[in-house]
Amino acid sequence: MRAVLIEASDQKLSSGIGWISLGIGLALTLAPIGTAKFLGWERRERSARLVGVADLIIGTGLLISSRRSRWMLARAILNAVIGAIYARALADSTPRRKRLVGGLCFMIGLTANDYLLSRRLREAEASYNLTDIW
Repeated sequence: MRAVLIEASDQKLSSGIGWISLGIGLALTLAPIGTAKFLGWERRERSARLVGVADLIIGTGLLISSRRSRWMLARAILNAVIGAIYARALADSTPRRKRLVGGLCFMIGLTANDYLLSRRLREAEASYNLTDIW
């Protein structure tokens, strides 16, 4: 009974993350200059747009796929890439250091969270034989 509740909450969480990814993806894709500036990524509009497109793809996958573990793993990998963007921005001289440090710390935590969620989803999918090969 407990495993079923955990699976249901993990499914809901992954759906929520999918919707958030779509929202962030839209912002980064449609308004890369303003969003990049808000994030502290000045002069990284191209990176912002690329992350936005990836977010749109991953968010859609999380919402429509029955194999969400793979999409959550992709989300964790994208978070690591975003963390690298924050780290690179920090290496450059910038007046928004606090925002960048906060963003980097947030992305480290989010990467770990999304990776662990992908593992839990993978275990649930394996128990229902939804995945052939991981």
